This record gives sequence, structure tokens and C-alpha cells, in this order.
Amino acid sequence: MITIFGATGLVGQLTAKYLHDKGHTDVRLAGRNLEKLEALRQQVNPAWELKVADAHDKTSLEEMLGGTDVVIAVAGPYQLYGTTLVDLCAQRGVDYVDLTGEVPFIRRSIDTNLAATRDSGARIVHSCGFDSVPSDMGMFNLHRAAGKPFSQVDMVVEDLVGGISAGTLESARQLSVAAERDRAIAKLLGNRYSLNPNPQAPETKTEYQPDFLLEEIPGIGWVGPFFMAAFNTRVVRRSNALLDNVWGEQLRYREGWATGPGLKGRLAAVKLGLMAKAMFQGTRNKYTRPLVQRFIPAPGIDNARFKICHYGRTVDGETWCSTVSGQGDPGYELTAVMLAEAAETLVKNPGEGGVWTPATALGEPYLELLKAAGLNFSAARVD
Repeated sequence: MITIFGATGLVGQLTAKYLHDKGHTDVRLAGRNLEKLEALRQQVNPAWELKVADAHDKTSLEEMLGGTDVVIAVAGPYQLYGTTLVDLCAQRGVDYVDLTGEVPFIRRSIDTNLAATRDSGARIVHSCGFDSVPSDMGMFNLHRAAGKPFSQVDMVVEDLVGGISAGTLESARQLSVAAERDRAIAKLLGNRYSLNPNPQAPETKTEYQPDFLLEEIPGIGWVGPFFMAAFNTRVVRRSNALLDNVWGEQLRYREGWATGPGLKGRLAAVKLGLMAKAMFQGTRNKYTRPLVQRFIPAPGIDNARFKICHYGRTVDGETWCSTVSGQGDPGYELTAVMLAEAAETLVKNPGEGGVWTPATALGEPYLELLKAAGLNFSAARVD
């Protein structure tokens, strides 16, 4: 049984429709509003089960988990609505996937639930959407192709067209507010290894890896900041640590947005940086937030798509490139695909309990399911 919690939201609806189109019959739709759940079930599959459950009502969540093999949690912001559910899954041995991009929520999940998951066998897999499957599985694919560790990898966005929801902006705002109120959270957000098993371990420290990238990279051109880098990089570093640093003992991993060569590329990178800063500052202020939302594309953009490339240098000096791309809105249609296939991977493949990343929990079986679902993965040596 796959349960979608928060099913009536946009990503939840898309995930439900995707599972139906793939022929899944053992699915449960869950959320707070029975009327909306019934309407969604009627649209997708009238034979599916429904469960009314509230994120803050432990009893209703426990009832929802009965008979469930894996939960797809799409109700955020997770720091407000996710803690009780993920704790219950960890305690009761129910596998779990979500699409969170919230470092404090994941850090809490690791610290609170790791022992319970090892006892219960639950696999908690955070960030199974556009945050951070392309980054994490792209790195997995790069290492899989090269078969050797890397000293440096730069992931660059080469094409990205898609919408950003009010919910995503609200999550970012909540993180900003929390960091202003709590110095420990601010320190956590600033730690490049905040999601590693031991964020303070000396052996994890490598050359400084900025979240805000603005430089010319040989063989790539000018690169500006990518708004998801501060989160994605921490997921990838956690994966490497959980894999005993097989991707690189002293791996330097960064993310940015490719803007092109020469002066034109440099100016575009600077402009991108100014826009990123303005968007971040604008979302924090209740007066400027509506203005920011007016200029941010909403879901449903025509010809939505993405393409990212991991450019890596191995420890023995080879250069490799891994490309991940897909057609559809990355934060919505394709995130629904990533979530559904993550859940299916857990259903089909046994594994060890723990608090994992997409690459460490799902690996090769997940990669093959994503390919079959229409995402493109390729990798080759380029020197």
C-alpha cells in the first residue's frame, strides 16, 4: 500500500494521477479535507482508499499508517507539518519519502529518528523531488560511469524552465525567520556539512565550497548562483559520507547556473546573482513578498524542462560529464514522477533501515525506473 499524505495539493494530485497511469491499484489518498479527497478519488480511481488525517493529530496519522508500506509526504513546510508523521514512520517501520528542501527538518529527522529506523527497519528518504534527485542521482550516475573517485565536481544548470509555488516561497521564508530567531539554526544553515552524519568531523573538511557561485570555470564558462545550491550540495555531501566517501575522500562539490563565456556571460552571472539576492530578500518581507510572487513563474508553463550537467575531475586527472534532463515542469510534473518512482523503488527492493538520501537508499534500481519514466541520464569522459 502506497499512501499519499497531502494528496489534494498540486504535487499530491499529480503523484496520484501518475501512480494511476502506471496501473497502481493499492493506493490510499490522505489529507485533512474529506470532500477534496473524495473529489480527487473520483477523478483518478474510485476504488482507492481514503483516510482523513491531520499533520498535528497523532491518532489520525497512526490510523493512516495502518496497512501502509510507504508514505509519500507532500504536505509542507515540513518543519511545521512534517515532524509527527516522519517520527511515526520511523517508529512503526513504515518507509517514507518526501520532497523537502529544509535543512533543519532533515537534521532533526536524522538526530531524532536514526536509532528508531535501525530498530524498525523503516527507510526515511528525504528530498525525492527536484530537491534533490537530479543533483544526487546525477552524481551517482557520474561516479557509476567513471568508476573512480573525484577531487572536484561542479554541477551546472544549463537549462531550466518551470514554476515556483507560493508553498516553496513560504518554506524559504519560514527558514529565514527561524534563522533570525535561533542562532543554532542560522549556524546549521551555514554549515556546508550540516547533513553529514557528523557535521563537525574534521575529515569532512575540504577546500571552501561557496553556496553563492560567481566565477569563470575552465571548460564551462561563467557560472552564477543557483537558488537550490545551498540545499542540494548538503544532500550530495551526505550521500558521499554515507557511502564512506566513495565519490571522493576530499570531494569539492559545488552548484551554479551556467551563463556563457566572455563578458556577456560574466554580466549575465552578475545579473543572476542580483536577482537571486533580490528574490531572497523580497520573500522575507511581508510587504514585498506579493511583488516577488508576481514576477515568479507559476506552475503550468509551456515547454517546461530542465537540463543539468555534473562536470567532474577524477583524482587521477580525468574529466567526466554526467547529464540529467527531463521534459515537464521540474517542481511539479517531474517531481511527482520522482516521488512516485522513489516509493515504487522502496516497495520493490528491500533495504536497511535508516535516514537516507535518494542515491544511498534507492541507487541503481531508482536510476533505471527514472529512465523508464522518461528522464534522461547520460555520462561520458570528455578529455
